[in-house]
Amino acid sequence: MPRAFHEGRRDGPGVVLDLLWAVLAGTGIGLSLAAPPGPVNAIIASQTVTRSWRAGFLVGAGATTADTIFLAVSIVAHSAVTSIQGWVPIIALLGAGVMAYFAWNTVRALRRAADIMESEPEEHVRSYATGLSVNITSPYPILWWLTAGLVLIDQLGPAVLVGFFSGLLLWISLFPLALREAQRRIARTYQAVLVFSIVCLAAFAAWLVWSAVAVLL
Repeated sequence: MPRAFHEGRRDGPGVVLDLLWAVLAGTGIGLSLAAPPGPVNAIIASQTVTRSWRAGFLVGAGATTADTIFLAVSIVAHSAVTSIQGWVPIIALLGAGVMAYFAWNTVRALRRAADIMESEPEEHVRSYATGLSVNITSPYPILWWLTAGLVLIDQLGPAVLVGFFSGLLLWISLFPLALREAQRRIARTYQAVLVFSIVCLAAFAAWLVWSAVAVLL
């Protein structure tokens, strides 16, 4: 069915169904990539429980902006997929440093009392920049866009991007909302979420260092 979208063998209801299929598939892919535990979700969680739903959402929005940048780069410079391989260890080490820094900040938050800090405008900017910096210093999103991402666009058409970013937006909206609701109902949500964030960020930082060393050796 996706090939029909490109080949023009169907029109009317068939084209509509192909578009719906591409959007739904993109939404599923976006959710499946956004939902698993990872550094972005760890920071979304910590910002949500220590600040606000908006802070968590803005972390996700920053990460989504990085995906948009990677999409543009991958389309413009698809031929660069081989040349970027040599930079992967350096980008991985940079990403490990960024994640270690945010893990340390989360440890500091865990040491404080479990009071929600009031979010101010400059903190909103910082939350957005945090999500952007974590995602843009990881080598794997750009490699995903240069490989699997471009294949999906080729197979399903540009409509898949509508679904993909809709899935990301859905996740970064509902995930912080669920955490805030859990925090209202369960007293120890604050500590549990921060411990999860610290472990997750530290593990991913160690993994990036290991992957960089493995390539260099």
